[in-house]
Parts: sequence; C-alpha cells; structure tokens
Amino acid sequence: MSRTSSFQIWSGLLYLYLAWGSTYLAIHYLVETVPPLLASGFRNLSAGMIMLAWARFREPQVWPDRRSWLISTWIGILLLGVGNGGVSIAVAWVPTGYAALIVAAVPIWLVLLQWLWLGIRPSAMVLGGVLTGVLGVGLLLDFEAFSLEGASANFTWGILALLLATFCWSLGMVTAQRSPVPYSAAYISAMQMLGGGMATLLVSGLTGEWLRFDPGKMNLVTFQSYAYLLIIGSLGGFTVFSWLAQKTTPTLLATYNYVNPLVALLLGYIFVGEQLSFKVVLAAVIIIAAVVLITVGQRRQKRISREEQPA
Repeated sequence: MSRTSSFQIWSGLLYLYLAWGSTYLAIHYLVETVPPLLASGFRNLSAGMIMLAWARFREPQVWPDRRSWLISTWIGILLLGVGNGGVSIAVAWVPTGYAALIVAAVPIWLVLLQWLWLGIRPSAMVLGGVLTGVLGVGLLLDFEAFSLEGASANFTWGILALLLATFCWSLGMVTAQRSPVPYSAAYISAMQMLGGGMATLLVSGLTGEWLRFDPGKMNLVTFQSYAYLLIIGSLGGFTVFSWLAQKTTPTLLATYNYVNPLVALLLGYIFVGEQLSFKVVLAAVIIIAAVVLITVGQRRQKRISREEQPA
C-alpha cells in the first residue's frame, strides 16, 4: 500500500469516526424541536431521493425490478425505520453517550443472528466478546428505573428503544446478507432510504407526531442539525463507508464501531454537559473491548476456515 493510499484510507476512517460519532449530538439538537420519527423519516426520505437521482445520473439505463424494491424496502424499514428511528426516539430521553455505547454493541446481535439464522458458529474468542459486551451493556441499564413510573420511565423507554433499534439494525444487515440485490450501492442505498423513510413518516403520522409538530419552534440549530445529518451523516458517511469497504480490510473498517462511542461521549460531555461517571467509563471500556474481541475473533475464524479448505 502506497503512502498516498494509506493517507486516503486513514482520512476516510477519520471522517467516519467524527461524522458518525457526532450524529448523536446532532440528533439530540434536532429532536428538541422536531418529533423524533418525523425528523428521522424526513431525513432518510430526502437522502434517498438525492441518492436515487445520483444513481439514475450514473446509470440511466438501469432501473431495479419489483423484487429488489420489495427486499430493499423491507431492509430499509429494519435499518432506517426501526433502527435509525429508534435511536432518534431514545436520544430524546437517554444521554447521547449512552446511546452510542449501546449502538456500538450491534456486533453482539450480529453474532447471535448469524449463529441462529445462518448457522455460523462463533469461535471461543467471539463468544467471549459477546458475553463481555452483554456485561458492558448491563452496566448501562438502570434496573431500578424499570418500574416504568415517574420521570425515570422515559430513561427506561429510551433504553428499550435502543435495544430494539440495534436488534432490527442487525436483523436488517443479516437479511441483506441473505438476500443480495444485484444493483449498484447507490441504487441499493436509495431504495433502502426511500423505503425506511416513507415507513417512518407513516408511523409518525399514525402516532400523532404530525399534529404535535409546531414549525414555529424550529430555529437555526434545527436547520443546522438537519443539514449536518443529511449531508455529513447520511450522504457523506455512506459514500465514504462504501469507498472504504472496497479499499481496506473489514477489520480496519470495523474500528468505527468502537471509536464512534468515544467521540459521542466526549461531545456529549463538552456540549450538553453529560456526566462521565465511573460506571459509564467502565461500560465504555468493556463494550469497546467486546467489539474488538468479536472483530479480531471473526477475522481469525475466517483465516482458519480458508486455511482448512482443500487447495
């Protein structure tokens, strides 16, 4: 690898670390004036329309078939409808650092789903990472608040929303792995964003968010947060992620899973005044260690599998 390409790869990784790690803070500001599902749905729908226009510009002779639209829409509902929408709901009630740490535990769900659904049995190291991650997430749960009463109920609902969001995000990833769509990354992303965005807006309307939304409360921070999430988080983040997926190893790319929470924790501490208690710091160390164990363990497992295959 040349020095120039190495610089480009690490520049791309740095972009993902900062861009995706800071989206939690941007969501926090956005949902102060816009209902969470409405904000999430409109953001993904807008990004999907822009991405579809880009895909049509790049490949004007291509148009996905009906089956690909249905599969991508379902995956988009899981990833962006429940996944991104659940995070948007949770950030209104849960500190951004908490949210980022629980989302970082997505590899735990992925290992379990791949084991139960695809029959990919995890190695001892990967299984140890899963158990370690469960311990780290458990530290973040305030079991005394699970009475679902009083002010603590919002925190509890936020945690439950995050757990559901991370599960559906992982389920969407495994579904995409099992049902590949034969089109470019731009088309696939556009279909998923459009499907997830429209589904989220529909649920937003059914739950009364449209009626509760007061445009008069929107301010400059609202528009800045929305533009940041749309351009930097969705469009820019997807483009860089797709490029890195082709240029570097999955293990190096997966490092965003354990850098993003650190960025979110630091930004939440600086801008929102979220407390970095000993429990949160300890949970961060444990969850990040778990993701490292899972990532390295899966890499070793794949290498051993390749070595055992006959020439």
